[in-house]
Amino acid sequence: MEGEFAKLLEESFKKLNQEVITGTVVKVTDREVFVDFGWKSEGVVPVKELGYKPKVGDKIDVCVVEPETEEGYALLSVNCARSIKEWERIANEIEERGVVRGVIKQKVRGGYKVRLKEGITVFLPMSQVDIMPVVHPDQWLDREIEAKVLSVDRKRRSVVISRRKLLEEERAKKRKETLKRLKEGEIVEGTVKNIVDFGIFVDVDGVDGLVHKSDISWSGLKTPFDVAQIGDRIKVKIKKIERDKERLVLSLKETRPDPWERIEELFSPGQVVEGEVVKEDRKGVWVYLPNDVAGFLPAGAVPKGVKLKYKHRYKFVVDRIDRDKRRVILKWQEEERRK
Repeated sequence: MEGEFAKLLEESFKKLNQEVITGTVVKVTDREVFVDFGWKSEGVVPVKELGYKPKVGDKIDVCVVEPETEEGYALLSVNCARSIKEWERIANEIEERGVVRGVIKQKVRGGYKVRLKEGITVFLPMSQVDIMPVVHPDQWLDREIEAKVLSVDRKRRSVVISRRKLLEEERAKKRKETLKRLKEGEIVEGTVKNIVDFGIFVDVDGVDGLVHKSDISWSGLKTPFDVAQIGDRIKVKIKKIERDKERLVLSLKETRPDPWERIEELFSPGQVVEGEVVKEDRKGVWVYLPNDVAGFLPAGAVPKGVKLKYKHRYKFVVDRIDRDKRRVILKWQEEERRK
């Protein structure tokens, strides 16, 4: 019985221009009930659909299915009226409650049809599915979701919902709680949300933070794309909490000691070191050394005919340590061997 009613309810929603009209019973036969519903001609409702025989003068709610039959009467329906009234009852209930639960049943233009547990189908726009853009729409089918009611159009009998809005509200609440708990200077774990040329965006328990490219590595030779991927869990240090903007200024390099505090223990003149070529300019070649230290090989130190390859590892000799510019000056190892 519940399935049959749900079917009637769904069919009634397809007739969006129908309205519930209260009419008066003027005649009753074994098969039909004649109703005065305010038009020039009377309307007819099958007794079978009504489910009982009313009395003349009784008031019943109907809607017009067919304006005029061959007999000159309008064809009326009480099931349609019941369905519309039930829809309005459900609409009032979910609008007051504000949050609904249902299953995504069908992909349509611009979004999805979602079947609520109350028995009606509502519309979920694609832009309201998640905080992040939907990449694989089919993966959302048959998924049970909770969402916020955005709008109820009683004239069109349509309801629009938003899962994204609910997530954003929950996130805003969580963000305020997190901001109260976090402290500047502490090391926390977060999820990489996005990576761009100027830095890494990290979600720390609902609060957005940015690791600027200058805070990626002590050497300054690593790019945001070198050290993380979207979805990674990484440890970061909170440099500053901008409470008015509800965001964090983060550092990746400060989760580790600054290698220049003990640079003489790590490197010394004449030492053979291995490093990765990461950048070249007219002045020379930049080399990523162990312990996140920047190495620099002057252009004149590279023998003629030697072309160093990007991202390849080579052995070099430490020439000197430049503390002011925070770099280890290197010599070409083959040149050192010839001396």
